[in-house]
Amino acid sequence: MLEMTDKIGLIGGTGPLGQGLALRWGLAGEPVWMGSRLQEKADKITLEINSKLNKQIIQPMTNKDCIQEADIILITTPFNFMIKTIEPLLPYLTEEKILVDVTVPLKPFEKGKMVDILSQIDLKAQSATELLRKVVPPSIPVVGAFKTLSNFTLRDIDRLPTLDQDVFIFSKDKEAKNRVKEKALKIEHLRPVDAGGTLSARHVERFTTFLIGLNRRYKTHDSGIKVSGLPTRKW
Repeated sequence: MLEMTDKIGLIGGTGPLGQGLALRWGLAGEPVWMGSRLQEKADKITLEINSKLNKQIIQPMTNKDCIQEADIILITTPFNFMIKTIEPLLPYLTEEKILVDVTVPLKPFEKGKMVDILSQIDLKAQSATELLRKVVPPSIPVVGAFKTLSNFTLRDIDRLPTLDQDVFIFSKDKEAKNRVKEKALKIEHLRPVDAGGTLSARHVERFTTFLIGLNRRYKTHDSGIKVSGLPTRKW
């Protein structure tokens, strides 16, 4: 019997973060379904990524087709477009699929600084992942992950072919969290860390704000997090 493996899809995947994740998974030999609002844009970005990887491993399609084809679906749009992008696609979700929120509720302000825009979208929301959880039907698993990875670092596969960082994965759904972990392990030297339930998004999203500040002060794009003292065994 053939082993069934989860297919990765990127909603809004033509942006910087989506491109970076597609490059890293493509480098590892993992196929990716690249979604975009416009098929033409998906075609253009996919051609560029496949040319850089020197293999045809990223497949272009619309967001609607992506959410129907993929099993693990990452929302890689900027935070302020997350809800308006996912809401029209909700009818195409089934319980077997997993939605992964990689957004952080920040936008550029001035001189490289970022401003938190969560309250502009929902006054009661405490994190992007919790906001997504409110919008998505309860039967659909929602996972938060990949929030502390720099899109600049992800895209620079020539200078940094491996990533010696931790990626925090959190959800109340343990099975969904484990399925996302397996995909994170495909990216060389990226260590998945079980960060608990959905409420952990409140802390992890603030880690990203802190890292952006470090990058600005040290004039780099590459800061990340590696937690010491954890057991060597994989969770």
